[in-house]
Amino acid sequence: MILKILLSNLFLLSTVLGWGKTGHRITGKIAEKYLTKNAKTQIKKLVGHHDISRMANWADEIKSDPGWKKANDWHYCTIPDNEKYEFQEKNGKAVEKVNEFIELLKNKKTPPEEKKIALKFLIHVVGDLHQPLHVGNGNDRGGNNIKVQWFGEKTNIHTIWDSKLIDFQKLSYTEYANYLTLNEDRSQISKWQKSEVLDYVYESQKLRKQCYEFSEKNLKWEYFYKSKTLLENRLLQGGVRLSGELNRIFK
Repeated sequence: MILKILLSNLFLLSTVLGWGKTGHRITGKIAEKYLTKNAKTQIKKLVGHHDISRMANWADEIKSDPGWKKANDWHYCTIPDNEKYEFQEKNGKAVEKVNEFIELLKNKKTPPEEKKIALKFLIHVVGDLHQPLHVGNGNDRGGNNIKVQWFGEKTNIHTIWDSKLIDFQKLSYTEYANYLTLNEDRSQISKWQKSEVLDYVYESQKLRKQCYEFSEKNLKWEYFYKSKTLLENRLLQGGVRLSGELNRIFK
């Protein structure tokens, strides 16, 4: 029975991750850069520090705990092509959960431990929803069913977008975050910080089409170069928008 539970958790962990560990740390580090002084102060008061990148992977790590099995569908949502978002429990709860976490964090009556959990989930799920395949089309489990190779290694298109495109560049999360914010456009950052959850969900719905644009099953340099701009824009947007959410919560 124990082995069965462990195998089940490993399967879930391998199929519903958003950005990989490095990707989530990148968005966390970017968010940290654009936090207001008030937000940093209140987050530190709540959790003892305000390093967003340190909290960014907690929501994936707890999947190994059977007690958190209930959260497996909090990391994604489903919107078929050419349709508007409509909540159905079987299609992932990420949108509802982001809004729920925001309200919990704003509510002065929410117990501190509950706020800590809400904060760590919010940090993570906002990042997830910027990975285009975490807004699934309803046909292939967010690209997990699309089997391909990455430079000859068997994998699937979801995993390529979660981690392989990022890890391929051999940058630490701090190096990558610094690189993505090197030529910042403060006007654009300000606009992104005002975004709401459905703004970036609909973007992912539209952008996911590019993830499927390949003719050969063994994806290599051509796919990497074709995908790099979209990948990095979504990482940057995820971090900036997370800062916007946190700055509004912790005024």
